[in-house]
Amino acid sequence: MAAPPPKPGSGSAVQAKQGEKASNKPKRDPLKDAEAALRGATNPAEARSLEAHAEALRQRHLSPDVLLLLKHANESLAKHDFQEAEADVSSALVLQPDQPFLRRGRAQIRYAAGDYEGAISDLGVALQSDPDDATSWSLLSQIEQERHNPRAALDAFQHVLTVNPMAKGGLKRLRVLETELNGRPT
Repeated sequence: MAAPPPKPGSGSAVQAKQGEKASNKPKRDPLKDAEAALRGATNPAEARSLEAHAEALRQRHLSPDVLLLLKHANESLAKHDFQEAEADVSSALVLQPDQPFLRRGRAQIRYAAGDYEGAISDLGVALQSDPDDATSWSLLSQIEQERHNPRAALDAFQHVLTVNPMAKGGLKRLRVLETELNGRPT
């Protein structure tokens, strides 16, 4: 049996409307909050802590099947079996194609295997979905430096410093990349 409708002016009708208004508010994204905090970190220890927190948040929606595939991929990497590791992460991407973390993982494997073009392609997709991922930008900078593309390496690393101004070794790496590009630091 259904409950009788609330009487006009009764508290439950007002509470119902307030509940509707509250549920219409968009939920805050904890990853975006962590990234914003990382941009404003005041010391290296705080930055490291926020980096770790953001990384954990990037992985929070991975399914148990995907986690198992990633574990197997890591075991394959330890044996330098890059093909098997890439196959495992590719399978994980089939299961959860909306996870930029997985694209970055496959990019790392492709980079380790010497497939720079495949790694850059995966990082491009990952960074479209998660443009504040300093780890992806850093990896892209490293790959571009190894490809002898100092302009692209410097551009990517400047993104790292935008996302994480306290990046470990950031100023030193910036000087190295500027020197490679210009012949002297700026």
